[in-house]
Amino acid sequence: MFVHTDYLVINYGVDSQIAKFFVDRDPPANNLYWHEKLLYLRPSPGYLFIPLIVDLLYKMGIDKQQLLSDVFISKMEAIGHISALEETKQITQEEAIKQSLQLILTDNKNENWVFCINQYFEKLPTSSLRKQSTPFNALHRGDLFLFSIAALHFPETLTNNIAEGWFALISTLLLLDDGDDLPNDLKSGEENAIIESGMNIDGWNRIQDLVKRNLTTIEKYNKTMAKQLYKSHQKLATLPHISSIINQQ
Repeated sequence: MFVHTDYLVINYGVDSQIAKFFVDRDPPANNLYWHEKLLYLRPSPGYLFIPLIVDLLYKMGIDKQQLLSDVFISKMEAIGHISALEETKQITQEEAIKQSLQLILTDNKNENWVFCINQYFEKLPTSSLRKQSTPFNALHRGDLFLFSIAALHFPETLTNNIAEGWFALISTLLLLDDGDDLPNDLKSGEENAIIESGMNIDGWNRIQDLVKRNLTTIEKYNKTMAKQLYKSHQKLATLPHISSIINQQ
């Protein structure tokens, strides 16, 4: 399915210039994240995340020129490649973190953010980002992209808002992915937050509480996006393998 500019603008409230930028962009060459993909965007969480997070960052106060700059976008794309290498077991998690850190040390525009993500990936209890993160390990498989934020200049006062919005959006999207992939992930043993929750009604309620908090955060910046994500999660609950969890006695 081709993702139109209007699709992002109408359904997710994405700024029209941001939407058009990504709809028109070609997939980066020799990048495993876009491996054999003919289009930059697809209607799936891993690809929609890019224009959606850029829109949230814009509405948090980061100027559009930075967000659509080659410096920032190329960093996101390069980290996507590193992330795909880790996912396909070609490099370890430790190697992926090291490569991502090395990548941002050139064109680093935010020493405070580098400090914050170093604390986060070192799992220090004092990490301000860790306090904003989600409780399910499976929802942290997009964490490498946090490194790309170091290519943006913004006041330190925005740090907590950016971390909160980032984790709210990515965990909401990954839960949609986990819901769709649950039967396959049960067979393959892949990470999945629904499996991690225990696949029972108590676990499902924990997930719903997380989604509710996430959407409250997203709504502060983009009500249309929050509404669309709410609808998507409502549809998720109608899938047979999800409804069987919800209807457990």
